Amino acid sequence: MVKSARLNRDTFLELKEDSTATVQALTVLALAGASFGFGFAAAIGYNTIGILLGAVFGAVVSMALGIVWVSLTFLIGRSLFGGRANYWSLARPVFFSTSPGLIFLIMSIPVSPIPDVARAIGVAWIAISTVIAVKSAMGLDTQRSLVTFIIVAFIVLLGYGFVASLLSAI
Repeated sequence: MVKSARLNRDTFLELKEDSTATVQALTVLALAGASFGFGFAAAIGYNTIGILLGAVFGAVVSMALGIVWVSLTFLIGRSLFGGRANYWSLARPVFFSTSPGLIFLIMSIPVSPIPDVARAIGVAWIAISTVIAVKSAMGLDTQRSLVTFIIVAFIVLLGYGFVASLLSAI
């Protein structure tokens, strides 16, 4: 986790080839999501049960979103840019790229602007780490990896907006 958080390209290449690291990669993804859920629930003032539920919800949502994110990245990276990786060879490095998400635990410090700064740093760090993971795993150049990230982020945000509008109509 530390090596991937340090944006170590060799670590992402090792993860691409190490099929035994799949469970570890899913665990890292769940930990990052749980950290966000915990930090967010604590920042908005939930009690202990609410914070724990926030952590569980964060872990579950991060797993679902991670699968969607990697699937879109796989489709776009391979079809538009000729990336060379199978699904799990891409998923392992991308899931490990969420390692910086542990910084979301700092969001639980109830002193303004600490939660907002921690969230911004975590999101930016994960974004940069993800671009490097995609570049390493798919064999793309930096520009193509960045464009892949931007397209996937745009699709995910559109999907989020669509689901949110459906839920608000209920």
